Amino acid sequence: MTALNIVLTILLFIVMTAATISIVFGMPGTLISFLAVLLFVLVTKAHFIGWTTVAVLALMTIIAELGEWLLGIKDARKVGLSRKGIVASLIGAIIGSIIAAPFLFGIGAIAGAVLGSFLGAFAVSLMESKPAGDAFYKGWVSAIGRLKGTIFKGAISIVMIIICIAEIL
Repeated sequence: MTALNIVLTILLFIVMTAATISIVFGMPGTLISFLAVLLFVLVTKAHFIGWTTVAVLALMTIIAELGEWLLGIKDARKVGLSRKGIVASLIGAIIGSIIAAPFLFGIGAIAGAVLGSFLGAFAVSLMESKPAGDAFYKGWVSAIGRLKGTIFKGAISIVMIIICIAEIL
């Protein structure tokens, strides 16, 4: 492996790690990781990571992005959270993760996303004249769905990194 290839490999893993961390903030980390791998494969002419692996990573990216979205809203829809409530939950999660990110060395972003998701769904449910108990429950379900989606997507992103390490080594 040449010095350039070593530098490219290190950069790939730095970008993939940063992308995985960005998932906490509601960013498309798996998509960023996939694009980094694709660029790495193009630059290295598929010498270290093959096209079959790229195809597998593309599929994993699609599953992760759709899975996060579906897990984030599936349960909320089951308990009758409105479309406005779901949008407010997503916006709340993004705002909450940004506000809480500085706490606990960035891990606060997860708590912020969950709390923001709860508050968004709760507030809209209250504005839609739902009883407080019902609004609380819908907010809770929305927050747990958001947490499940983030964990699912993060796990897939970590597996993507492991696959790339295995392929390169």
